[in-house]
Amino acid sequence: MATGLSAAFAQPSSPGPDSIVVFAPHPDDEVIGCAGIIMQALARGARVKVVAITSGDGFPAAAAGVAHKAVDRVGRDDFFALSRFRQIQSRNALRVLGGKADDLILLGYPDGDLGNLYDSNDDKVVRQQFTKKNQTYASIQKDYHTSVHGKPAAYRRSAVLGDLVELLTTLEPTEIYVTDETDGHIDHRAAFWFVRDAAKQAGYKGGFYTYLVHGLPAWPFPAGATPNRPFESRTVDGEAAPHGLPWPPPRRVPLTQNQAERKLKSIQAHNIAVVGMPDHQSEMESFVKSEEVFWTPLASSR
Repeated sequence: MATGLSAAFAQPSSPGPDSIVVFAPHPDDEVIGCAGIIMQALARGARVKVVAITSGDGFPAAAAGVAHKAVDRVGRDDFFALSRFRQIQSRNALRVLGGKADDLILLGYPDGDLGNLYDSNDDKVVRQQFTKKNQTYASIQKDYHTSVHGKPAAYRRSAVLGDLVELLTTLEPTEIYVTDETDGHIDHRAAFWFVRDAAKQAGYKGGFYTYLVHGLPAWPFPAGATPNRPFESRTVDGEAAPHGLPWPPPRRVPLTQNQAERKLKSIQAHNIAVVGMPDHQSEMESFVKSEEVFWTPLASSR
């Protein structure tokens, strides 16, 4: 049964200008889940902002590929290089969809540590294990906190929440999108918790939608880029997949053939295959379907 939170966020109630914000835990999640939403919004003249919450600097295998090194030989500078690589890819992918460079906002929090930050009841400062950073940064432009406040924010729970509340208050979107609470990646679940809490603090009343990237026990179906087929639910080892979400999803957004092809190009702009990870690239391209699917979250017990 829907709670007051889900009812309040079910559909946009603001009569203001059409504006959407897509929150991505890592650079690339925005096009995996919402490339169609982004290009459709831009086509109708809506304002679109993509907010990358982390710097994308916590992926050892990808850092090794960027640096052309063995995984056990990568160091701090290689993770900074990975961050720059991934952020440039997000900018390029957004351009494929019709967006501009300044439509990308980089918060610069630590990849792999969003769950730790959310669960930090004492608001302690976290240090990222790979970069050794303990404050926000971005590699291709100023991170959000530095650009607005003149200095970076510490890696702490209150800073993440504060930046998100400030963004929602300033941008006043009519719709927001974030990864789902059931997602198999802890950064993705924590992104949901942070955005949900920020929306409550900001008094947000617009549309609140979630998308799924790492579904359990497996996702998506069918495998591979299948632009003429919708997403499907399947049974894997006796368990319905995706697990924990209603099927059919409450919101299905059709994509034209051209839009599906542009989504594929935007995903290919995040070309992880060039750093020696073709299987991961194929998984990303499996999100190219004849539609995009979204859920309206229920209130969490957290």
